[in-house]
Amino acid sequence: MLLDKMKQQLRLDWTMLGIVVSIYLVWRIGTVGGWSEGCWMLLLACLIGVRKDRVDVDWKRFFAVGIPLLAVFYYFYGSGNSIWWDIAYWMFRNNQYPFRWDEYMNAIPLNTGGWARWIASPRLDRLMVWVYNYGFVLSLWICLIRSYWTRSVKKMFSYALSGHMLQFPLILPFYNLVLLHEVWFVNDQTDLLARQWTSQNELLYSVANCFPSMHTSISFAMLLLVQREKDMIFRTIMTVYCAAIIFSTLYLQIHWLIDVIAGMAFAYGVVKLADLLIKFFSVHMPAVVTRFYKRGSTKGAGGDSMAV
Repeated sequence: MLLDKMKQQLRLDWTMLGIVVSIYLVWRIGTVGGWSEGCWMLLLACLIGVRKDRVDVDWKRFFAVGIPLLAVFYYFYGSGNSIWWDIAYWMFRNNQYPFRWDEYMNAIPLNTGGWARWIASPRLDRLMVWVYNYGFVLSLWICLIRSYWTRSVKKMFSYALSGHMLQFPLILPFYNLVLLHEVWFVNDQTDLLARQWTSQNELLYSVANCFPSMHTSISFAMLLLVQREKDMIFRTIMTVYCAAIIFSTLYLQIHWLIDVIAGMAFAYGVVKLADLLIKFFSVHMPAVVTRFYKRGSTKGAGGDSMAV
């Protein structure tokens, strides 16, 4: 009896340690990303109904895989921004761009998205700037962190692969072939994001690479995936937030309407590709991994396979 109590206490201690480490990692993710209070409030709202989507896996066994995986994602996204801008600058210096679309895009009716500013106001401007500035990464991180607390490694991979992990390499050919600047720059308007550049070269490569819109593709991929979740609160919040990110690209005169449509089509294709990859690796998952999770399930061999 005493030995059983000691084992139970040790198991609780390991679980508590895992929770503490997990909270620290989430805090570091937000700190490195410079999250505002609004970002944290949005995350907390999305975690309200997390139990409805939680899978049947013991916390201790999940932490053994989930914590290292979350740490890898944290490292990847922490260093990914600088890598992305290094690539963008390299392309700007070395690429000849066989397709230059500024004039063509500007000649298409309604393509500038100026109609989105018919409802413009200073308050809406500030909101859309906040949505756009954080949306490129926050939409993905909210889904990743929530899937972590559902104890589903499979969902974590689904969101990660459908996001930057596959989209970065797959979108680079477009950015190597097509030179297209942001709407406000082509039409000699004010940058509504009020960005500051240290040189003309920095300005030029920062406002290029618009086709397709990656703000749109990331947020639309998340919008598609959250429809698979059970919790209606989470689905509603993320659908509205992701739609707002897409709208902000037009409202702030960053992307062209065709950029946005192409970004949505690109996102759909990446989500389907991620599904195929996850299905393939799930089928070929080593038996030792499957058994490891099933031993931690209260349903035994009938546990929810979404954990793996």
